Amino acid sequence: MRYLLMVMTLLFSGGVFSDEIDMSNPNKVIQSVSTKTFARITAEEARLKTEPDYIKVVIEEELIPYFDYKYAAYKVLGAHLRDTTVDQRNEFVEVFRLYLINSYSNILFKYDQQEIEISANTNFKNANIVTIPVRIRSKDGQVAQLSFKLRENQKSGEWKVFDVIAEGISMLNTKQSEISELIQREGIDHVIKLLKKKNSEFSS
Repeated sequence: MRYLLMVMTLLFSGGVFSDEIDMSNPNKVIQSVSTKTFARITAEEARLKTEPDYIKVVIEEELIPYFDYKYAAYKVLGAHLRDTTVDQRNEFVEVFRLYLINSYSNILFKYDQQEIEISANTNFKNANIVTIPVRIRSKDGQVAQLSFKLRENQKSGEWKVFDVIAEGISMLNTKQSEISELIQREGIDHVIKLLKKKNSEFSS
């Protein structure tokens, strides 16, 4: 699972020194960010070795712009969303965003020249949510089959990733199940405090 998470991070890391990504086409989003990430990691390799925490800056700049973390956070809250206040929702979205950054920071270092094959989705113009299959082959020949779910923002027309399906398991649904049970037992404020604690542990 850590390998699959690492691949997910790589696929959604773009390059700040590259041309702007065409967000109006989900296929181009996946193709562009998966290509540009190799240049960014190579360029930052020396600094990342001497400044490990810099990886969080890289993720903040490169991963988050292409991930609809607010939509994902709301999906994780599920039916509990309507029981939260505006302040609670905003706070949860922010701690969830930081949780994503911190989670991926321990994974990005594992990049090791994986080969990526992307199967384009040609029907995206007739939908606002699409799934794009991706095939990853490592140096030792291991193959991972993933599917990336992207959602079109109806106002901006931009496509962003909100979920990854690995080995048939939705990572978003898995996290939703975990958090939903906690909210049911302890409440949203407890979950927010728990995520803050996890974030602080990542930083220590």
